[in-house]
Amino acid sequence: MRIEVILAALALAAAPTFATAAETVFPDRPIRMLVPYPAGGSLDLPGRAVGIKFSEATGQQLVLDNRGGAGGLIAGEIVARATPDGYTLILASNGQVSIAPALYPKLPYDPTKELVPITHFVDTPMVLFANAAFPAQSVKDLITMAKADPGKYGVALAGVGGVSHLTLELFKIRANINLLPVPYRGAGAAMGDIAGGTVPMIFTGVAAAKPLLDTARVRAIAVCSRKRTGSLPNVPTFEELGYSGMDAPLWIGMMAPKGTPERIIAKLDAEFRKALASPDVRERLAAQSADIVADGPREFGEMIRRDTARWREVVKTANIKID
Repeated sequence: MRIEVILAALALAAAPTFATAAETVFPDRPIRMLVPYPAGGSLDLPGRAVGIKFSEATGQQLVLDNRGGAGGLIAGEIVARATPDGYTLILASNGQVSIAPALYPKLPYDPTKELVPITHFVDTPMVLFANAAFPAQSVKDLITMAKADPGKYGVALAGVGGVSHLTLELFKIRANINLLPVPYRGAGAAMGDIAGGTVPMIFTGVAAAKPLLDTARVRAIAVCSRKRTGSLPNVPTFEELGYSGMDAPLWIGMMAPKGTPERIIAKLDAEFRKALASPDVRERLAAQSADIVADGPREFGEMIRRDTARWREVVKTANIKID
């Protein structure tokens, strides 16, 4: 009997040691990374580039799972409801995190409360592009024309309620002008009409416009960022031109379900930032005009709060309603 008691006591004493040792092994299996848009979109490249380095460093795959639909909310809800163990993540952007709460009165989850930030990967600045023959050569020219003929000049939207749409609304508010929104299903669908002159302008990223830029069928008027983008070094920012508050990038970053242990968040953040610092990843992302940020959870969370407040104000002022 005495021997049994001693053995039981030894087992109890050893149990926490084994549990603690097991907890430190992360990741020990592939991680599922949901991408809230169909394959081939702007989020895939940073996800794949970081995923390759993550796999090399940890021995575990970061598996892309493209779940498009409902403006990215389907993927967001899956992750918000997932077990918070670090094995289900979302490669998020403005649309489903900082814009959705302002646009949709009833959401299946609260992205600002049920998702937690890990690493802010990149910012892709919005750029105002115009058909090559469009008369306005500058932001000043465009504002003058728009004030002379309110609502006459169309601006293509790469989807209703997305960053492209709300950047247009932000510009209209800042410049106090009326431009005509023309919805499309994605920037790719819109660019042909921009090149043909059916719709003269669009706010979108450089990657979507590059084929038409290279053939001089469209031109860039101004960039929505605090500093000029490396892919368009000769194009001024709205800030330079005197229109403050137009720093409105498409941001991309990794998030996890609320309740994910801090040590796992820290481990993931460290690996993601290490991947973003590698020369080949930086080169691949720069080629797509994506500016690497590589901020951790605290800075990323603060940015999301600012971004959410900004778009909430724009949606309210522009009286945008989506059922």
